[in-house]
Amino acid sequence: MAQLPLTNTGQRSAFFREGALRNLRYWQARLTDHQAGVSVSVEDHNNLLRSVTMALPLAEAWPLLFEIVTGFLPLLERRGQWEAGHWAVTHTLEAAHRRQDGAAEVTLTALVARLLFQQSRYQASVRAYRQVIRLARQIGDEFNEARAYTNLGYHFIEQGRWQRAEILCVHALHLFEQLNSNHGRAHTENHLGILYTRQHCWGKAQQHLEQACRIWQDMGDEHGLMRGYLNMGGLYNDAGQPASALPYLAKALQLARRTQEDITIGRVYLNMGKAYRLTGKLDKAESCIRQAEDIFQHYANLSELTRVWNELGLLYGQQGRWPEASAYLAKSLKIWRQQQVKFEEIELLLDITECELQQSNLPQAAARLREVERIIGATSGQGAYRHFLPRLHHYRHTLQKGLTEKKMTPSGICQV
Repeated sequence: MAQLPLTNTGQRSAFFREGALRNLRYWQARLTDHQAGVSVSVEDHNNLLRSVTMALPLAEAWPLLFEIVTGFLPLLERRGQWEAGHWAVTHTLEAAHRRQDGAAEVTLTALVARLLFQQSRYQASVRAYRQVIRLARQIGDEFNEARAYTNLGYHFIEQGRWQRAEILCVHALHLFEQLNSNHGRAHTENHLGILYTRQHCWGKAQQHLEQACRIWQDMGDEHGLMRGYLNMGGLYNDAGQPASALPYLAKALQLARRTQEDITIGRVYLNMGKAYRLTGKLDKAESCIRQAEDIFQHYANLSELTRVWNELGLLYGQQGRWPEASAYLAKSLKIWRQQQVKFEEIELLLDITECELQQSNLPQAAARLREVERIIGATSGQGAYRHFLPRLHHYRHTLQKGLTEKKMTPSGICQV
């Protein structure tokens, strides 16, 4: 087809506008295909971003542009393409602000906050969620206000600020119930399940996670159900019931593969590795953990990599490979200290104490226990860490027993 000459600025502008709108209509059709199960390649993502760039200056493209960016963002997130998603959303957010589209601004700011969290930019994420709450209140958008509360709650769960997390999530759940939002209720029930798992409140955690899974199952939401199954597996692992964890993790893996959520696949493999380690299937455990490590390294996900190194340290300790165990545990401890996540630091120090006791390194074990006691004692919310106390007391008793035995001669007479 011969290309018509563009003889003036008006013609060139019209040609550009029509091309940009044609591209958006193409992506609108692709969005429908994607929702029907048609996959989108990495090259498609690059073309999508180019189409967004072309459409950003065009006022007439705005409704369609907003639909496409918000529609495709979950796919970019699931593939771990957070920087690309962040670019598209922030530029679309600037366009919403210029057009004084308050509803779009709230939605897009919430998406920016979520992407910042996934990139481990936690303080920026918190600021963005607080901006969502402020904007949502101005226009009476209770759904996005509640969503910001529950996602902020999840942030505080991961940071070990559990009292604040509980307040936010309970408030969010109340709002979602008033709005009759099953989507919001399920996500908040899931967050509360994670919170109570962290606190070793097994019954409450199970109740909330089962409720989340029921809602997602009734909605036919495979992405949500996948997360619920993953967290149920994590609950049973942490509760010392790995055999009960594995069926949930197998279902989560099946859904994660079907929905092509690489980060979740990595999390499932990590939890499977822990379950196999706890059941003594150490070769299977290492294979799963290494698969998780490959995924998290590819996406540069530092928090999940730190959990991988922790698990590898425990695995190698179980195998008596002490130099490797110590190296991985030390690397993991360094990261949690840098990120100032106290509950992860306490749990890891207790893991290191166990390894030191197994090697009869009593002075080193004593030093680690003193670190744990110092952190708990210096924490204003130390009651939140009470679930660590039985383990702390057990290791303290084991240490004292070891020190007593070390003072005894082979004949059982105390040395003077």
